[in-house]
Amino acid sequence: MDATSRAVQTAGCSEGLLRLKRQFDQWRAERRVGERIPSELWSGAVAATGEHGAYRVAAELRLDYAVLKRRAALAGGKTPAAELAPRFVELVAPAARAAPPACVIEMGNARGARMRVELNGDALAGLPAMCSAFWAA
Repeated sequence: MDATSRAVQTAGCSEGLLRLKRQFDQWRAERRVGERIPSELWSGAVAATGEHGAYRVAAELRLDYAVLKRRAALAGGKTPAAELAPRFVELVAPAARAAPPACVIEMGNARGARMRVELNGDALAGLPAMCSAFWAA
C-alpha cells in the first residue's frame, strides 16, 4: 500500500521536480557522513517552491520543511546565499580581567550547536539579543 501511495504522489510532479529529486537521490547515495547539501541543490529546491510550494518540495525531496521555507523566504527577499552560511562573531574582552565573570551562560540549539559566554557588569544588557540571534541561526 505504501508503494502505491508513493507512486500516486510522484505521478503529479513536474519534470523539473522529478529531475531535482533524482539529483538529491544521487547526492545522498554518494555523500559522506556529515556532508552538507550543496548550494546548487538548495537553489534548485528553493526555485521549485515557487511552482509547487515549500511543503510539497520538502516532502518530495525529503528536506526539513522549516529550513526550506526560511531559505525560500530569504531568497525571495534577495538575500545573498553568503548570509545563510554560519557566521562567527568575536566579542573582544578587556585584556586584563581582575575578577571572575559575573555570569557564565552555556547555550545549545536544536541543531546541536553550543555556545559559552562569560559576562561581566554592563555586558549583561546585550544578553537577550545575543541569545535570540544564536537560537535563530
